[in-house]
Amino acid sequence: MKLRHLKKFRIAVSVFIFMILLLFFLNIHNQWIDSVSNVLLHLQFFPSVLRFMTVFFSVATLGFLLVLLLTFLFGRVYCSSLCPLGTFQDFISALSRRFKRRKHKRFVYTPNRKLILRYSVLAAVILFWAFGSLFLLNLLDPYSNFGKISVTLVQPVFSWINNGLAYLLQQFEVYSISPMLPQSLPYDVVAVSVGIFSVIGVMSVWRGRLFCNSLCPVGSILGLVADRSMYKITFKDEACTLCRKCEYVCKAECIDSVGKQVDHGRCVSCFNCFTVCSNEGLYYENVYTKKSAVPVRREETMDSPPRRNFLLTVAGGMLSVPVLKKFAHAQPHAGEPGMVPSGTQLPVTPPGSMSYDHFTSKCIACYLCVSACPTNVIVPSFFDYGLEGFMQPKLDYHKSFCNYDCVRCTEVCPTGAIQQLDLPAKHTAQIGIAKFLYESCIVTVDGTDCGACSEHCPSKAVDMVPYNGLWLPEVNPDICIGCGACEFACPTEPYKAIFVESNVVHQEAIPIEEEDGPRDHDEDEFPF
Repeated sequence: MKLRHLKKFRIAVSVFIFMILLLFFLNIHNQWIDSVSNVLLHLQFFPSVLRFMTVFFSVATLGFLLVLLLTFLFGRVYCSSLCPLGTFQDFISALSRRFKRRKHKRFVYTPNRKLILRYSVLAAVILFWAFGSLFLLNLLDPYSNFGKISVTLVQPVFSWINNGLAYLLQQFEVYSISPMLPQSLPYDVVAVSVGIFSVIGVMSVWRGRLFCNSLCPVGSILGLVADRSMYKITFKDEACTLCRKCEYVCKAECIDSVGKQVDHGRCVSCFNCFTVCSNEGLYYENVYTKKSAVPVRREETMDSPPRRNFLLTVAGGMLSVPVLKKFAHAQPHAGEPGMVPSGTQLPVTPPGSMSYDHFTSKCIACYLCVSACPTNVIVPSFFDYGLEGFMQPKLDYHKSFCNYDCVRCTEVCPTGAIQQLDLPAKHTAQIGIAKFLYESCIVTVDGTDCGACSEHCPSKAVDMVPYNGLWLPEVNPDICIGCGACEFACPTEPYKAIFVESNVVHQEAIPIEEEDGPRDHDEDEFPF
């Protein structure tokens, strides 16, 4: 294969990966899409690292090592082909260039003066992580940001279009398109996603892959490896005519055509330079077999060596630790009107998440579980977990309930924050326990029968007992799994007379007898 054809191959691979992952986040599933997506999710850098820390010595958790190996061999091919946010930036950049004047379409080499910024951000991300918070990682990780944009911004539009087409076809008695249950998203979470989308979009329009080489923690880590990669893009002195075409198309702004140098730490292996060079003045070189020394880039001087810069950035990142410790244990829901008075400060985490600490230390807030949940009970949060779990999902039983026979969220989580469960394990996974408020129930306040909570409890943990000629709910905590069906069905407002109190550490409920349940009303509509 000639080097000029590498760009076409890169575009085909990156578009394919981007579309597969986008369909997966839009909750469009079939056996083929699911199988391919699961492989691609294992190759996302930080999700793979987090999963490796959860499930040791599993082949499926070694995706980040494969990414590091590819980077060591050929540079940052992950950024150009495997990262969906990188492809998204290329789309935005290419689209914006169509509306620019010719002289503004060109990229121009810029010296690498953002070392301190890049590694200060990376050091802060690592330090926050070391002190128990994924706050910065959830804001800056490219995979996480792609998930936020897909679920909170793209999926609502797609759902609206899908439901419009479904309604239109139904008028002609065509039912080939199934309506989608619209997702109810908090406004503050949508605002954050809009902000992330806007910042990345503006940076892409302005300077191509500026985000990748200034704020992205994955780009910073891979840049350190790529700077020492085996095969590097190199100039042929005898073939280069100093036309600067390669520099003008370099979206990473890392090609110094005058000095005939390439900043390999910033190069994202887009291969645009190979395509525009008519004299084949650029080629891949195995630097480990080259005898001559690699020249020093003109912007690197003895008074600012990379090692000293990195040590300074680590020291700068340490300054963020007091800020982290100040806000890491922010109390969620304190004093907020209209929220469930659950008697606990912790949100309910999804089944399979094992415990509050496990979930907040592994969830990267990609919202794949939010998209996959068929009942939409998993919703993005804002500061419900405090700073240590910024924007991580929770179960909101005011909006819906956790389906007794569903394990979808446990199948899609790429980080191990939600462990995979089979149905028998899900049926006994106690994520919380229902609590009954005697003084808020319709039966005691209005003197009328209700029983919605008991009717919709799949495990029969809520039973009805006699009370002044009526029937009053009573909870058996041993068999309750905290699915929230009782809370969702309860008609009292703004507070529920029965609610689920989160288990800090998930427990195992007593399994119900086969002849006793579950109740066969899962497909019925809730009465309230």
